[in-house]
Amino acid sequence: MSGTPRVIPNLDACIDCGACEVACNRTWDLPQDSNRIRVVTHNEGEQGGRFNEGETNVPMSCYHCEEAPCMDVCPTDALYKDEEGLVQITKEDCIGCSYCAWSCPFGAPQFPEEGESTGDAGPMDKCDLCKPRLDEGKDPACVSECPTDALVYGKPSEISAEVRENRTGDLFKGDLAGVVFGDD
Repeated sequence: MSGTPRVIPNLDACIDCGACEVACNRTWDLPQDSNRIRVVTHNEGEQGGRFNEGETNVPMSCYHCEEAPCMDVCPTDALYKDEEGLVQITKEDCIGCSYCAWSCPFGAPQFPEEGESTGDAGPMDKCDLCKPRLDEGKDPACVSECPTDALVYGKPSEISAEVRENRTGDLFKGDLAGVVFGDD
């Protein structure tokens, strides 16, 4: 299993308060409509929980996949893995083709300057796991600000027990577990 740190949502704890979104935008001085992290609501208004088709809130951001499909399709190699294994972008190399967005099963790549047509999307933007904060020994901003501990941060070996306990791993069914965590 990869030693790349990740932020994984605890689906039982998220209350759709938006603190993660605000923390990210405030920390990095991003526009209000930035989507480096966003809470997606499934089965809105339905009674019950996530295991019986009830409303479920899922904080979504880049999972810094071990087998990152966005990297595989980037024609300019603008996406790369840094020394920690985090998927990062060299914005100057991005041509705005949107291939990464089409290939990502989680919708992580965003195009804040997107025009009206494919190929006119401007440089891609996505979660970088708050790399500058990590370098200072801090947790990602979204994790630090979440009032319900709905975001679990760490390397897979460190957080696997918690992910199993709260059944967050169910989010990565089928081939998605191999994409995010690799085949080990």
